[in-house]
Amino acid sequence: MKAQLITVLLFIGMNQANAQDGWLRYTPKSGDSLKADHVNLDYKTTKGKVTLHQDSRLDKLSEFVRSGENTVEGVKIDGYRIVIFFDQDRTVVAQQKANFLARYSGYKAYVDYVAPNYRVRVGNFRTQLEAEGFKAELLAYFPTSVVVADKIQLPVLPAE
Repeated sequence: MKAQLITVLLFIGMNQANAQDGWLRYTPKSGDSLKADHVNLDYKTTKGKVTLHQDSRLDKLSEFVRSGENTVEGVKIDGYRIVIFFDQDRTVVAQQKANFLARYSGYKAYVDYVAPNYRVRVGNFRTQLEAEGFKAELLAYFPTSVVVADKIQLPVLPAE
């Protein structure tokens, strides 16, 4: 019984090992125009030619996407900002912005209007973790601070 089991396993193993021999061979289908029964795939052939057929509207779309690069704010990307204060009175909001900039001059502050309130948003953070870390620092002075997803300016790279 053991001899029969070993013989069957040996036969299956040899069959599987033999199946790996022709892995670089391509058997053409009936509709293919190749004459030979099998074709060896050779990856060391000369370079081919690629022709690109592109819709003319793609150039206009690319120009539209790039049009923001020349604006005052520049290109915007997905990121996070911290809303530190909001109120209906614009002068109170401007005072809070000035208060923030006096304490943290290394960060930018933005005032915008979302009916019925003006709000002060600060920072240009790429990750929510960065924004949450700075928010923990701000909570002593601005207890209503909250991190929000926003379009931010590209961070300034340090000069080398």
